[in-house]
Amino acid sequence: MRTSEFCLHPAGDTPTSCRLFDAIQSLCIPVIVSDSIELPFEGMVDYSEFSIFVATSDALTPNWLVHHLRSISERQKDGFRRKMSMIRQCFGWTMASPVASGLFIQMVR
Repeated sequence: MRTSEFCLHPAGDTPTSCRLFDAIQSLCIPVIVSDSIELPFEGMVDYSEFSIFVATSDALTPNWLVHHLRSISERQKDGFRRKMSMIRQCFGWTMASPVASGLFIQMVR
């Protein structure tokens, strides 16, 4: 993720997938593919400042997504990364317990 410009975030069975937070921590611009998705902490975080939202039908159109991402200027990508670098400090990673099998995300101030 750290060497990628864009990280695909397709809609899944839960809005709190670690993919999104991993992308933010890696400064990899999230490409959120969904017609309607509720993202965690939406009341506190404006994802549109550093993410690209794509309709499912557009993403399924052959070559559309590749052409769309290639049309994003270096200036725009730098702006997304600047916003992400500010917001990623708000997300903390903590082990739930020493024997827990996963991580949970916590908003920190």
